[in-house]
Amino acid sequence: MQPSERPPVFIHSGWRCSSTYLWSRFRAVRDVLAYYEPWHEQLARLTPEWIERERPATSGLRHPDEGAPYLAEFTDLMRPESGVAGYHQRFALDNFFLDEAAEDPEQVAYLDSLIAAARSKGRTPVLACCRTLGRIGWLRRRFDGAHIVLIRDPVQQWRSFHSLRKRPRPTYFELCQYVILSEAPSGAGGARRLGLTAGRGALIERITAVRRRFKRAPARVSFAAFIAVYMLSYLAALPQADLVIDVDRLGADPDYARTKARRIAELTGVVVDFSDCRPLAPHPDRVRIAYRKEAVAMVDALGLRPDLTASGPAEILYAKLAAALPESPARPSLWKWLLGQAGSGAPAGAEA
Repeated sequence: MQPSERPPVFIHSGWRCSSTYLWSRFRAVRDVLAYYEPWHEQLARLTPEWIERERPATSGLRHPDEGAPYLAEFTDLMRPESGVAGYHQRFALDNFFLDEAAEDPEQVAYLDSLIAAARSKGRTPVLACCRTLGRIGWLRRRFDGAHIVLIRDPVQQWRSFHSLRKRPRPTYFELCQYVILSEAPSGAGGARRLGLTAGRGALIERITAVRRRFKRAPARVSFAAFIAVYMLSYLAALPQADLVIDVDRLGADPDYARTKARRIAELTGVVVDFSDCRPLAPHPDRVRIAYRKEAVAMVDALGLRPDLTASGPAEILYAKLAAALPESPARPSLWKWLLGQAGSGAPAGAEA
């Protein structure tokens, strides 16, 4: 099969979950055209000058430095004035959990244009984004394709958010969790617990509103919003995934990395090289949050006990939660009590 005839590849993850690394490995393949964050709200105002200055070396995000700008693949897709042709800012976080039956012809047309642009160059289209865990079913129904989901230890993922604070104010990544949770159809219980209400107006206005509301909130509130979105997102994403990659294992276990590279080749026809992948450096606990207590409270608020204890893809999520939020041997097992588990750890068969 020629590269341009391969199905599109979608890489789905949360923020700070190694999606930039995965994207860079696909981008390194000559017959691939890999789009970076094609749902990002900044695409609505993108300019050639913006493309040129947005590089890993200057981002401050600790991304692998490949030299080229992140958004170079959009250069030929720009409108004359500014912005990527066909892109609308609402694509970013509006309807983050997009029902697979929903009609959105503008979003379909935009994605069709990205896929067609790659194929016109004889290359396989790859779209990697942190904003799509809740819409994989919608994408699959319209574009088929291969869907790869990345998952990370939730505590380390949130600490990565927090580590980027330059002052005691929430980062962009934290603020997005508040916006997503406040608008999630199945997130009402968690939103009520944190005093969140759905915002109005454009995305920047909604982000500004939650920044104003939560700029001095304790770090545990930020983690609570994050863990709610984490659980809701993976409960939506995992059943739709063709392949799940545990990024905590990818750099720590060479055999695991080789196995996942083989599976990617079988699934997509693209041969990627993970030989340079290194273990994720752990972030120390600088704020001393009762992580398990906050997670249990959110499980309760969202009514997720049946979902988390179900057999099948949810077992992967349970395994990550159980590993990141271990039981305290000195206290009764509140986590296991809430989830109705008799044993410790993950249910049998959980694997990523």
